[in-house]
Amino acid sequence: MPRSKCRPAGHIQDLGDGRWLVRTSHGIGAGGKRIRSQSIIEGQKKDAQRHLTSLLKRRDDGLSAALSRQTFGEWAEEWLKNWASNKGPRTRSDSEKLLGRLLRYEREFGGLRLSTLSANHIQQVVNRLRERGLSPRTVRMYHGLIRGCLARAERLGKVARNVARLVELPPQSRNERLFLTAEQAERLLQTGVDDRFYALFALLTLTGLRPGEACALRWDDIDNRALRVRRALVWLPNSAPIFAETKTRRSRVVTLGERVLGILKRQRAKQAEWRLKMGAAYEDQGLIFCNETGGPLHLRNVDSRHFKPLLRQAGLPKIRLYDLRHTHATLLLAAGEHPKVVQERLGHATITLTLDTYSHVVPGMQERAAERLDSLLEAASSAAGQR
Repeated sequence: MPRSKCRPAGHIQDLGDGRWLVRTSHGIGAGGKRIRSQSIIEGQKKDAQRHLTSLLKRRDDGLSAALSRQTFGEWAEEWLKNWASNKGPRTRSDSEKLLGRLLRYEREFGGLRLSTLSANHIQQVVNRLRERGLSPRTVRMYHGLIRGCLARAERLGKVARNVARLVELPPQSRNERLFLTAEQAERLLQTGVDDRFYALFALLTLTGLRPGEACALRWDDIDNRALRVRRALVWLPNSAPIFAETKTRRSRVVTLGERVLGILKRQRAKQAEWRLKMGAAYEDQGLIFCNETGGPLHLRNVDSRHFKPLLRQAGLPKIRLYDLRHTHATLLLAAGEHPKVVQERLGHATITLTLDTYSHVVPGMQERAAERLDSLLEAASSAAGQR
């Protein structure tokens, strides 16, 4: 009985210069013609082998091995419409703006087919963005969008792999976090006591909430000393404000101290007086911090008309409202509070994020730790000598 010839399912050919041609066979089509595909992979032979293996697995799983003929621009728009909907409203809005700019800057790149996209193409985009004078952080944001688009394309089988992961990015220098010292924070609280938004500034300083979270608070979020952070106020361009999930998409409880409780009590009394004065013009939404008619605050107005003048009046450095959050965290860590407690108050997803963000406090913490260890060992030595 003659042996049947068995055609290889796939083949890898070295093209030189770190490029590999991957050919695959996928059986016989409806017209009796053999179905083949080929693609060029940049990197090492093991990368080409990995690509071949993934294609053969898709074939064995009954999935199409043909890669997408869509251009990157076409897929980016589809991704934004259908797959970025689970992102927060601010993130979606920023992604739309960044992708729009990217496709305007890089028309040729946007016209490339997904199946032909290489790491070299994306590296050239990154290099050109740097040549335009964009900061490393902004370049990384553009690259992050490309990587996110291709990650979904990879999971859907539109591309063999996410080549954006192979790109070298400019080093990102960590911006120094601005914050007030304990003396400066107290001066802010003393100077601003008569400001209309004093309670907001005090809450940000004494709890570490994000400004958007504070502006979304309602009175029923307070239960004794427990403040439940459930949502955030988001202002989008050319849109009414919306209440969205918190950044980590889960609520958290922040314990309030006696000082901030007293400030909030006075805030509620003042708000009740104002509500009576406004009468029918006041629409009570239960917000702790609101505008003249009870609606959501616009933080830009609060910052420019109240916070910045207050800083000048108190002789304090120019910082952002958000930097009161940094002030809260920095003062707690500098006072020796456990980083896990700070992480929970800030609502960070991981303690690593807390320590990375506030690494400027770590040297002082290490010095105190060394001193405590010395004291502990000296005490142990003295106790041993007295026996």
